[in-house]
Amino acid sequence: MEPSSAGGPVRLFAVGLPTILERLTLLERATSSVVYNLNSQSVFDPQRRERKPNQHTRERGLNGHLITGPSQHLSLVAAAHPDTWVAPKVQMTGIVIDERVGLFAGPPTPDGRPTAWLCRDPDLITGFCQLWWETQQQAVPIHEFPGVLPLAERQLAVAALLSRGTKDATIARRLGVSPRTVTSDVGRLLDAFGVATRWEGGIVLGRACPPALTD
Repeated sequence: MEPSSAGGPVRLFAVGLPTILERLTLLERATSSVVYNLNSQSVFDPQRRERKPNQHTRERGLNGHLITGPSQHLSLVAAAHPDTWVAPKVQMTGIVIDERVGLFAGPPTPDGRPTAWLCRDPDLITGFCQLWWETQQQAVPIHEFPGVLPLAERQLAVAALLSRGTKDATIARRLGVSPRTVTSDVGRLLDAFGVATRWEGGIVLGRACPPALTD
C-alpha cells in the first residue's frame, strides 16, 4: 500500500531512527519522478539501512537530491550519499515526493525516540518545495565542499565499527585485513574529520552516529 493512501492529511509513519530509516524503502517505492530532501545535519547509519533505497533512487534516475548543512563528518556522508549537496544553512528537515506527500519530524515519544509523520497538506508541501529550491541556490555538490575527502568502502566499514567502540585488532579480524591497514584507515578518517587524535575522532563519530543507530 502506498504510504499516503490511508488516513487523514497527517499520520504517523514510524517511531525511532532505525525504523524510520528502514521504512524509507516504502517512500522510495512510492516516488515516481522527484524527491525534495532537506536535512539540517545528516547522520551516518553504521548499518547503512538507507543504502538500498538511495541506490534504487539513483538507478531509477529520479530528480532531486539531499541537501544538508556543514558538519565535521561530511566525508562520511559523501561516501555514503555521493549525490548530496551542502548549503551554508538548512532550516528544516523533511522529504517531499512528487510534490504531493511529505515526511516530516514530529514530537518525540515520552522516552525520547524521534517520530516521523506523513503529510499531504498542500500548503506545507508547496512551502517545503520552495524552501528546497531556495536552499539549493546556495548549495554545492558535496564533493566540491571544502575539506571533504574521498573515503573507500572499507573505511566506511571501519568507521561503523569504531562507532560501536570496536578495538582495532577486532576490526582487522572482522574485515580480514592487517592491523596496519586499520591504523591507516583510522588515520584517513581523522584527516577527513579534520582532527588530530582518536579521542577527537570519537567525538565526531558520536555526532555522526547517534546511539540509537549503533544498536
